[in-house]
Parts: sequence; C-alpha cells; structure tokens
Amino acid sequence: MTHPVPTERTDAAPAASVAEPAIGTVAASKDATTDPRTGEPRRPWSIYGAAALLYLGVAVVFAGLLWAFWQSIDTFAEAAWLHRVTPTEPGSLIRVAMVSGEFVVALVIGAAGIIAAHHAWWGYRWARIAGLIAVALSCAALIINPLASAGIAFAVLGAILLWLPPSRAFFARWHLRRHPGPPVATITDDVYYGPLPRYR
Repeated sequence: MTHPVPTERTDAAPAASVAEPAIGTVAASKDATTDPRTGEPRRPWSIYGAAALLYLGVAVVFAGLLWAFWQSIDTFAEAAWLHRVTPTEPGSLIRVAMVSGEFVVALVIGAAGIIAAHHAWWGYRWARIAGLIAVALSCAALIINPLASAGIAFAVLGAILLWLPPSRAFFARWHLRRHPGPPVATITDDVYYGPLPRYR
C-alpha cells in the first residue's frame, strides 16, 4: 500500500512582512509645536532670544548704576550725567536725592524688563506690550551713564523679537491652551418628541 506524497500548496497566502497595528489603535501623530514631556507649546528661538535680551538689558543697567556709585566716591560730578548737569556741594541732601533717584530709576527699568521677559516666556500675549513699555522706561537710563544706557539697545532688540511671527504663533498657542473654545455639541438623530416609545 502506497501513501500519497504531500505536496506544497501553491495557493497559500504569503506571510505578512510588516506588522499591522492592533485593531482599535491608531498611530499617534507627532505635533512639532508641543513639547511631549510637558504638553506645553514649544518655545521658538525668538522667545529664547527676547527673554535673554530683556534680562541682559536689566543686568547692564544695574551694572552701569553700580559703576556710577563706585565713581561717585572720588568723582561725584563725573559719575553720572545727572551729576554733571546738577552742580552740588559735597554732603548736600541734593546729592543723596540724586543717588536715590538713580536707584529708583534702575529699579523701575529692571521691574519692567523682568515682567516682560517672564510673561513672554510663559506665553502671555500682553508681554509684547510690556516689552514696549520696558523699552520706553529703559530710556531713563540715560541719566546714569553710557554703560547703563547700553541696556536700551538690549531692551529694543528683545521687544522686537516679541513681535516676530514665531513669537506671535507661540502666544496664540498658549492663549488657546489657557482659553479653549466651547465644546462642540454632537448632533444625534435619536430625538423623540412626546412620550418615549417604551411608555406608549
């Protein structure tokens, strides 16, 4: 008795070479504008630059103020522009008032720059207006000395970066995150008027 020799089937389906995703799963799409670690909008280069320039402008103003204070020990009349245009006597209250005023000016400039940089970093759109205010207030550094006045240039550059398209898109994404639109109502066809069918 002879047994039939098994033959290989030619109509067998070829083995799948690529694994298919499981049923009910969808490949997650990568959003380049969102940080996957935090879920927050990614900061563009313009925001990094604006924050750095605004902070640097504040640092330069305070460096100029400290240099003016140091020079005031020996050459008070030449330490600051305000000292040169206002003749005073050693030990007078006017000198104390001028030095105090310069310190207050530096504090106001620093507060404006820090507020603009901090809130721009966290995506508040009104930080662009705060940047312009910081530029305007930084002009008061002219009463101190040329080193402090150099902070104006940093403030101007930082404020410009806040108005560039990448920064505006970043602010828009943060605004949408903080103020999402109302949920869209789902429309269904199963609407009954009058008694429900199970009560008829």
